[in-house]
Amino acid sequence: MLVKKNGHYYTDATINDNAIIPIFVETGFHGMVVSVEWYNRILATLPLKEIKLQKEEHLHTDRTTRRIVKLFKGKVPVGDLMYEGRIFVVDTNEDYVTIPVNLLKSEADSTVCLIRFDFKKNVLDYVRKEEASLGKMHQYTLVENDPMPIFEATIELSDALGHQFTKFGKFNFDLGNGSSVFFFRRTMLPALKENNFKIQTSRDKSGDIIGQGIFAGYCKIGNKSKTGFSIGITNKIEDTDELGCVGPSFFQNGTVILDPNNKLIYYK
Repeated sequence: MLVKKNGHYYTDATINDNAIIPIFVETGFHGMVVSVEWYNRILATLPLKEIKLQKEEHLHTDRTTRRIVKLFKGKVPVGDLMYEGRIFVVDTNEDYVTIPVNLLKSEADSTVCLIRFDFKKNVLDYVRKEEASLGKMHQYTLVENDPMPIFEATIELSDALGHQFTKFGKFNFDLGNGSSVFFFRRTMLPALKENNFKIQTSRDKSGDIIGQGIFAGYCKIGNKSKTGFSIGITNKIEDTDELGCVGPSFFQNGTVILDPNNKLIYYK
């Protein structure tokens, strides 16, 4: 069962056979993220391979910057599933562990290969193909799942003044994104300006720009559309060719199913 708080999803599970641990449910991270305290408490006994850091490195998101204290690679049991990938030990003290649930797998049963998010019931489960009703669902092409689920689609966008444009590109299905959609500045801002979209800007007391965005009268990505909402534009993520991120609220109490084996995302 998922618990929704401030647009984000949380759950509880055992990690490495430790007592129930609070988990920040993610798909938009490069790996599992734990504080030093959480690492010492629940992961230190695992045979993880340490990756030596050559210099001081940081883990960046659109909201935070955290110093990486140690970096590991390996397997971590989460409930009856297994996480395999990178483990970032960071210098901040969250009261939860961040896990990219798109990288959890059942090692005991390889037929359990679909990851289903039911945003109406707030349920995340891992199911067999015959247990999922896929016939009436639309599809995105999944071009990458490790470390993040990246899909390709055409976006159709218009504002209240009649400006519009269409663009094909990559999007990150970001479960931790509290917004329906947000764009990456480098890949989307030029197209928005070229098509005369009004860019809203917010500034701090010093006059420096701290946020940009547009108001979308209509936004359609693939076969899913939404009307009348704001889309932020972030400059925190520059080294990507993706157009932006799509969050759970874009699907408006719908269902999203990841099928990494067949490189598909089903949605309705």
